[in-house]
Amino acid sequence: MAGWDVHTHLIPPTVLAAAHRGEFGLSVDSGSLVVDGSRLPLRRLADPAALLHWIATQDLDGAVVSVPPPLFRYDAGAEWVELVNQGLRELATPQLRVLAHLPLLDPAAPGVAAGLAGEGVFSGFAIGTPSYAGLDPLWRVLDAAEAFTLIHPGASDDKRLDSFYLSNLLGNPYETGVAAASLVFADVPGRFPGIRFCLCHGGGVTAAVAGRWQRGIDQARPGIEPVSLPVAEALRRFYVDDLVHDDAVLELLTKTFGAERVLAGSDWPFPMGSDEVSAARSATAEVLTRPLATEVSAE
Repeated sequence: MAGWDVHTHLIPPTVLAAAHRGEFGLSVDSGSLVVDGSRLPLRRLADPAALLHWIATQDLDGAVVSVPPPLFRYDAGAEWVELVNQGLRELATPQLRVLAHLPLLDPAAPGVAAGLAGEGVFSGFAIGTPSYAGLDPLWRVLDAAEAFTLIHPGASDDKRLDSFYLSNLLGNPYETGVAAASLVFADVPGRFPGIRFCLCHGGGVTAAVAGRWQRGIDQARPGIEPVSLPVAEALRRFYVDDLVHDDAVLELLTKTFGAERVLAGSDWPFPMGSDEVSAARSATAEVLTRPLATEVSAE
């Protein structure tokens, strides 16, 4: 049984070309792309053939590609978004499905999403974990398109995480949990059930604290408004990847989100990713990540 890896990364060729030209504040140094203080090793991240080799070794049909989080750059403007998306278009093949980049915090985001959803190229969208306040206009577009929407953690602002690689080991799971909580408490899964949200890294801390979230609702804690779905039901409207490195946590994900909602995701080619993909959990993604070709309105 073949399937798809929903969580892989490549640097779009247009971004790499811009870096070689010294544009958009990018540069290439000692085999790495330098972007806003982050260094992304280019060896495999800039090599689609290496990803195709991974697909072959795992006996997969293909992989779903999003940009590495340092390339989200939500304050970089419309030209940056188009540069990234043009590079993603160039990467798209029958074996590489691509997730579009959005100017998430820009009022133009709903219109951009509507246009991209109708192209027939992109298999959905990948978004980071900034504040989601005020994004209902975007959620309406993604809901109408029934868009697969991968939520990938960005950088945490907590300086206590600067040591011991905690920015990744704790920061990433925390950021994803904050994103999931923001959606659950804003009743986004209940109000926009067509969006196929997928949380990276097993949803981070989400499954472990879901009961606490429900307790907060039940006790009407400050700042919590009534929601249409119990937390347990809301979470069963999410998908998660299976990248948790722990069989006991994987069992918790199955109980929390449902076995059919746990998808294979490797985080290729990063060191914190997995070395192999579960065939059983890779099959569901084939239907979820087919390229969108939906005419939707941003109004």
